[in-house]
Amino acid sequence: MTSIKSSVVMSASLYAHGSTVLLACGRAGTVVAERPRLRDRLAAHWWARGLDRALAEGIAPEASAALALRAQRLTEPDRRWSIAGALRRILREAEEAHPARLGRVRPNSRAVNAASQELNELADTLDDPGPVTAHGVAQAWLLLTDGTGPLYNPGSREPLPIRAAQAARHLRPWAA
Repeated sequence: MTSIKSSVVMSASLYAHGSTVLLACGRAGTVVAERPRLRDRLAAHWWARGLDRALAEGIAPEASAALALRAQRLTEPDRRWSIAGALRRILREAEEAHPARLGRVRPNSRAVNAASQELNELADTLDDPGPVTAHGVAQAWLLLTDGTGPLYNPGSREPLPIRAAQAARHLRPWAA
C-alpha cells in the first residue's frame, strides 16, 4: 500500500458534507477512507487555531478527521489566494509607508522590507495552481494571523525572513 505522509486526499461531492477524508489508522498505519462526522466538522471549525498549529508543526493531516478537514480548508485555492493577496498588500503598504489606521495592528515595516524577497516567494507559491501541503499553508496562515509573531512583533525571537522562507519551502517540499 502506498504510504501517505504529509498529504491529504479528499474527494468532494456536490454537497459540502459529502467529502471523504483519508485517515491513518491501525497498527501498521494503514490508511482508510472515511466520511467525516458532524463532530469532526464542528471540531475543525471550533478548534481551527489549534489545528493550524498542529499542521504547521508537521502533524500529518490524516492523523484525525478534524485535521484532515482543516487541511482541506487551508489548501483550497480561494484560501491560498486570500493569504497571498494579504501578503502582497502588506508588502505594498510597507514599501509605500502608509500611515497607521485607527484600530488596526500594523506589521513591522522594517521586518517586512527585510523579508520582501521571501514574502514575495511565499505569495507566488501560494498563488500557483499546483498542489501544496497543508503544513506549508498552515505556516503561512499563522505567520499572517499571529500578532505576536515576527510579522508584527519587532521583539520576536525568530526573524521574519527565516519564517517566510521556511513556509515557502514547506509548501512544496518535493520540488527541492
